[in-house]
Amino acid sequence: MKIISHDLPKFTELEIYPLADVHIGDPLLDKKRLNQFMEEVQAEANRYVIVNGDILNWASRNSVSDVYSEEISPNEQIDLAVDLLEPIRERILVIVDGNHEQRAYKSEGISPMYQVAKRLDIFDVYSPGAYLLFISFGKSQGRDCRKMIYSLYGRHRTSGGKRPGGKANALEDMSMIIDADVYLVSHSHLPLAMKKSFFRCDYRNRKVTQVDKLFVNSNAFLKYGGYSEDLGFTPTSTQYPKIILDGIKRDSKILL
Repeated sequence: MKIISHDLPKFTELEIYPLADVHIGDPLLDKKRLNQFMEEVQAEANRYVIVNGDILNWASRNSVSDVYSEEISPNEQIDLAVDLLEPIRERILVIVDGNHEQRAYKSEGISPMYQVAKRLDIFDVYSPGAYLLFISFGKSQGRDCRKMIYSLYGRHRTSGGKRPGGKANALEDMSMIIDADVYLVSHSHLPLAMKKSFFRCDYRNRKVTQVDKLFVNSNAFLKYGGYSEDLGFTPTSTQYPKIILDGIKRDSKILL
């Protein structure tokens, strides 16, 4: 698990957009939806991005993806990923490998997202796997007016079955690994969000505090068909979730 800290400006509200499962190279890539996402992120200064894996399709002869239907070569996929992310490089909080990029490492010993992060000069926020973000921004209502600090634990994928309930259970199980404010996963292509309350121990004051935790599964940018259709998976929405963090009081919410 890589730990990354960000000290951001004093926004009253921070919007975090997960970007995952784009699958550059797949003929089913929904370019219109992807362009809409990129334009929306750049429209406001308080919008940041988590690049959460499977940006590239990277099909191979030994993978379930169809190598013969790829629109462009692996090298061209890397080039397009760099071109896609260049305009928002300073807004990227973390960039990680997905299982499609990991297959390249297992078969050829290279990490495509490592290369992308290097070319974008954001290698300090590259993680090959799970990560923990500490994000400070805004200004609290206390007398010291300190910035608010949130923690976000994420990874590209978890276990879970075909049904939404199994995916939700796997998402919630992430809270058994580490105590965080927000949990983020991708991979299943199902936009999903829920908020749950927990009691957190306050050892200094010897009491417990009830806290809300946000759980988010991000969308894919693919039209229906191909591998998903062949295996009988149901269509999933391409609506992308937006994580909203309050910079004045401790509060989080999700917009779908």
